[in-house]
Amino acid sequence: MAEKRPKIFDGSRDMIISLVVSAIIMLVAVGFTGMCSFNTGSPENGQVPEVDASTFMSMEARAMTDHATRLPETPEGWTTNSARRTMVDDTPASVVGYVTADEGYIQLTQTGETVEDAVAGYDTRWRDLSDSYDLDGHDVGIYTSQESDVRDLRVMDLGDARVMVSGAATDEEFNDLLRAVADSEPLPVS
Repeated sequence: MAEKRPKIFDGSRDMIISLVVSAIIMLVAVGFTGMCSFNTGSPENGQVPEVDASTFMSMEARAMTDHATRLPETPEGWTTNSARRTMVDDTPASVVGYVTADEGYIQLTQTGETVEDAVAGYDTRWRDLSDSYDLDGHDVGIYTSQESDVRDLRVMDLGDARVMVSGAATDEEFNDLLRAVADSEPLPVS
């Protein structure tokens, strides 16, 4: 004869109550961390997180000894929303992301690698030089892929650093950022 189980385990109602109580406890615990937010409407209506690009790039300038690091003055309405260090061809590089005034996104990468090595080491996707143009005396190369899901990469050689931009923005916005980087003085290294 089987043992009689406690009545609490007999119905699905009790299991649902247990799940609801567990969910409430989880939401309260996560809510106290302050690490989450909720915005009504579509994701586009949410606030763009901001990071302190000045502090990040200042630290990067002191850490990057193989190339000059610049902090561009971005156009009004742009928001710096991400900053990190990455590897380009097995060499550390600074990456800063910007949300433009027209809700585009541009990622700026600065490295000491040669143009060829920087393009090859940017990610695992292959790109070929498809076009180039002059921007205020600087040659800008546009590297594209035949794969539709690979974004174009614009590369400008400043002599003491290579600057790469990619993302989802207009040609004018890409050029505004490249121009701002070229016009910026290298940050002090000490």
